[in-house]
Amino acid sequence: MKVFINNKEYKAVQNETIIELTDRLGIHVPRFCYHKHLSVVASCRMCLVDIKGIDHAQPACSTVLTENMKIFTTSKKTKSAQKSTMEFLLINHPLDCPICDQGGECELQDISLEYGKDHSQYMQFKRVVVDKDISPLISTDMTRCIHCSRCVRFGEEVSANKELGLLDRGEHMVIDAFIESGVSSELSGNMIDLCPVGALNNKPYRYKARTWDLSQYEAISPHDCIGSNIYYHTYNNKIIRAVPMENSNINQTWISDRDRFGYEGIYSNDRVLRPMIRENGKLVECEIQTIVESINKNIHSSIKNKGTKEIGCLITPQSTSEELYLFQKLFKGLDINNIDHRTNECDFGYQDNFPIMPSLGCDLKDIDNYDNIILVGVNIKSEFPILSIRLNAATKIKTKIFSLNFDSLNENFPLHKKIVLSPDELIKFLNIKNNKSKLNIDKRDKTLIILGPSISQFNNQSEILFSIKKYSDSVNAKFGFLTDHCNSTSAWLLGALPHRNVVGKKNKTPGLDAYNMIEKRLSSYIFFNLEPENDFWNNISAIESLKSSKSNIFFSSFITPAIEKYADILVPITTFAETDGSFINIEGVFQSYKKIVKPNKNIFTGWSILNELLKINNIGDYSMDSLRKEIQENIIGINFKSSFTLKNNNKKTKENLSKIFKLTKRETYYSDPIVRRSPSLQETVQAKSSHISISPDIVKNIGIDNNIEIISDSIKHNINSFEIKSSLPINTIIYPSNKYHGKLIGPKSGYINIKS
Repeated sequence: MKVFINNKEYKAVQNETIIELTDRLGIHVPRFCYHKHLSVVASCRMCLVDIKGIDHAQPACSTVLTENMKIFTTSKKTKSAQKSTMEFLLINHPLDCPICDQGGECELQDISLEYGKDHSQYMQFKRVVVDKDISPLISTDMTRCIHCSRCVRFGEEVSANKELGLLDRGEHMVIDAFIESGVSSELSGNMIDLCPVGALNNKPYRYKARTWDLSQYEAISPHDCIGSNIYYHTYNNKIIRAVPMENSNINQTWISDRDRFGYEGIYSNDRVLRPMIRENGKLVECEIQTIVESINKNIHSSIKNKGTKEIGCLITPQSTSEELYLFQKLFKGLDINNIDHRTNECDFGYQDNFPIMPSLGCDLKDIDNYDNIILVGVNIKSEFPILSIRLNAATKIKTKIFSLNFDSLNENFPLHKKIVLSPDELIKFLNIKNNKSKLNIDKRDKTLIILGPSISQFNNQSEILFSIKKYSDSVNAKFGFLTDHCNSTSAWLLGALPHRNVVGKKNKTPGLDAYNMIEKRLSSYIFFNLEPENDFWNNISAIESLKSSKSNIFFSSFITPAIEKYADILVPITTFAETDGSFINIEGVFQSYKKIVKPNKNIFTGWSILNELLKINNIGDYSMDSLRKEIQENIIGINFKSSFTLKNNNKKTKENLSKIFKLTKRETYYSDPIVRRSPSLQETVQAKSSHISISPDIVKNIGIDNNIEIISDSIKHNINSFEIKSSLPINTIIYPSNKYHGKLIGPKSGYINIKS
């Protein structure tokens, strides 16, 4: 289709609007209400343009192009219409640019400079809107609001969580929260970016710096496996803000609140600031060279005295790909095969037939191509909120979404069917003979089954995986994963495992898995950025192992009571923001980033300390460039979406006679060391919901009132405050996290006894 803009000929696409074409061509048309990912409302009128043959200027955002249409974006009529609109929008807008956080990046400020006048014809008093405290993450100055409604449409159309709305009409119109609890969506921070003025602001960032003083750095989300692209803004070598970096294939133009505000945890008071070694029962400061030599001496002494089988090496899959690669290379180079990253698991019967790495099974951008998506053991809304945007969009096209979960939790998209099951009930439910009428999946449909990270916590994980794989084969479905951490993919792919080396090559002399390393009470442990209280399937057992071992070496960014009490050597290492790094997301996309801020002079990059140990032992020596090149050479050409088989090991879970099953909720804002230390996120509704949930049949059968004793793996908890939740499976208790009222809860799942 041929059209003309400012007397130049251009080709347009059928049903394309004027503003879509001008944006594509780089021709500037001002706007406030228009956003490419939101519906068109044409309410601000700032994009009015002159069209030949039409008396009045028309909104470019809602006017569809026609053959031979002639548009003028710089004509007298266009300029007059836009200047009049600008004057109207400024009638009630306060003149507080010098104190507004939006100053310097404000769309209203920029456009008024070009289209505004130096005086106004309207002399009435400006209106004032009283602000409310709607969120611990968003501050409001609603007197500045120009009613573009972007924030309202974002809640209605993108996050599907309508929390703000337009109330009243005309000059009395205000944007306000509908409910008393205010704004609590896990994606709420995106409304800050969408606001073209300073009406909705980033509360933790408020008044900390001016826009022109900030430096901007590209990075990758360190908090979930989606790998959202982010800009971090720094001031005086400190991150003070995070905003989305557009990537149409991954996070589009959005990020979750966890990615936006999680960085605050970097500046927690419990950062490890100096290398320390235990002398006379106390941790004392020392030089880094002393630490490196002590670690090497300690490892070789343990090998000499007890052998390599008595050393347990555990690393978090929050680590960068470079750290994971060097960690396994170092210890396997010393013939230590007790290496693992799966510290939240206890059942590893599946591992020999597992794919080369867990992947989603498709590209994120293609998720709307499926007829059916079956979610198993995951609440997308809370655990992977950025994915809920794509799933919500998919349901508007053709996709039916089913949820099989262990708690009845709401999603941000319509569910075709929601079924609540215990782990044992799930296995029975997925029986091919019994299931045909329950989900009614047609073999001819394109179906994707996605497993959440909660599955990995169960002591019958392998049996569940086998049942799901068998069912997926019966309906010709693809099978994919969402993992517990941001770089679990790299941990699998790069050999941070006891039974595999790099890219899935079988280890001829496999070592112990993470669970057995802890349960067998080895003589020496090496923990890489793992916290005993928070990052293990059984935190009580992890601490017992540290207590009984002869040597404990910690590479850590933070210090916890257990680390302070049991570490013999403590190496302060950088967080993701203080080092160059790479992550592989759940699609298999390798993404790298540069250091965002400089660490304290006594905090060291994890990969460089590992590299020093490699050099001492003549195993290798790397620069960041050579290290990254070797990793990429190893993984090039790998099919991340390859199919796999799972064999049933016929190992049935031992059931306790009580048959009351304990689950531990995967808390979104407690999922990694940095997020759990973010003060803003810990003030949200999600972080404060810390009650134990009990199914009503337990209360009825045991006859309890308001005080119970839970016995789990020889651990007793007296509970006098709990929620009776009718939506839970029968005989089920759900703990809120790894601790309850400051007391460690032990195993994340399993059968328990209850006494009234």
